[in-house]
Amino acid sequence: MAEKPNKGMVIGIAVAVVAVIAIIVGVIIAKGNEGGVGEGGDGTEAGQVEGVNNMDFSDINVTVEYGDYDGMYTLSKSIQNGEMLGQIVKIEGDVSHPMSKYSIVEEDENGSKIGTEFVIEGLDESEYPSDGARIVITGEVIEKEPLYYVIRTAPEYVEVIEESDDMEGEEYIEEEYFEDDYSEDGE
Repeated sequence: MAEKPNKGMVIGIAVAVVAVIAIIVGVIIAKGNEGGVGEGGDGTEAGQVEGVNNMDFSDINVTVEYGDYDGMYTLSKSIQNGEMLGQIVKIEGDVSHPMSKYSIVEEDENGSKIGTEFVIEGLDESEYPSDGARIVITGEVIEKEPLYYVIRTAPEYVEVIEESDDMEGEEYIEEEYFEDDYSEDGE
């Protein structure tokens, strides 16, 4: 005949079962909220639509003025090292869009550029400021992908200061080409 379990053993088993259930529930909640504490599973703040609603960038942690290459260098390195996560930054710089990502950059006197990627929530990339435009952007540093940090902002926090003048240079080259190849007297 089996022994009757004592009261202490029953309590111990009950506590262990409750602990296992708590761990399982915690894992389920964490998986549903992979964006982080207080964020939706897609990385947006709880209650927001694609991270655009309710953005408040009034408490700026770091500002980089136009032409401050050293300040941009320090900020960019800190962002890419994950040291600025959740911080609000305001930068005046030039848009750089050499391939598929948009960045705000500063250039030194030797032509070296340093910058960081930005994302404007709620806009299609075709609506972003043009390559070479000078802008002021205010946004929050987020983790876009594991160990990949960018500045996230909304359209109302992007101000175009000066459009790119790249087209003027192209028009000049085109006009010069036609003037050299065709003369008025037919020669």
